[in-house]
Amino acid sequence: MKVFCGRANPTTGSLEWLEEDEHYDYHQEIARSSYADMLHDKDRNIKYYQGIRAAVSRVKDRGQKALVLDIGTGTGLLSMMAVTAGADFCYAIEVFKPMAEAAVKIVERNGFRDKIKVINKHSTEVTVGPDGDLPCRANILITELFDTELIGEGALPSYEHAHKHLVQVVAQSLPWEGWDCSHHTQPFRISIRPGPPLSSWQVSAQAAVLNWRNFCL
Repeated sequence: MKVFCGRANPTTGSLEWLEEDEHYDYHQEIARSSYADMLHDKDRNIKYYQGIRAAVSRVKDRGQKALVLDIGTGTGLLSMMAVTAGADFCYAIEVFKPMAEAAVKIVERNGFRDKIKVINKHSTEVTVGPDGDLPCRANILITELFDTELIGEGALPSYEHAHKHLVQVVAQSLPWEGWDCSHHTQPFRISIRPGPPLSSWQVSAQAAVLNWRNFCL
């Protein structure tokens, strides 16, 4: 599988995209990526854990097992948060093969091998069924597909496909909506799916904090 990799032009400073084949050493791309920034973003991670814990709690309150679909898992951090919050099982989707391989090692090192399955595919290629990647549809959808423009990284088509094919109709979604403030007129809201927003959680930040720094990443 060929992948486009960004390179800064030393003369102009602009970002250029080059196509690399399957033999390219992608580990340098990981080293230059924003994964470390996200891991050290305390406010972001606290809010994600609050939301994940609330979503798991709502599913458990219905008497159901909490089955999580994590699209764009990266290091597997959000899946590990979900299991720590009480999820019964997580399916962690990561299309970038070197990152998926790293996620497998991270999950195993942290003792979540029996609770998290890393799937190296694009989410639109994931199948559901007895012989599929998922035995049944998930009831919690966790994603981190956003770039600085909110609607980049193919986020909206991935959400649409997931809600049609991979998660239950009543699935909890995290995040639930976002605001695009890049327009000169006025911001507009992008709903990930209809239903009650998880943004209305009344959770004490102190009570909800998970020390994810204890994870081996």
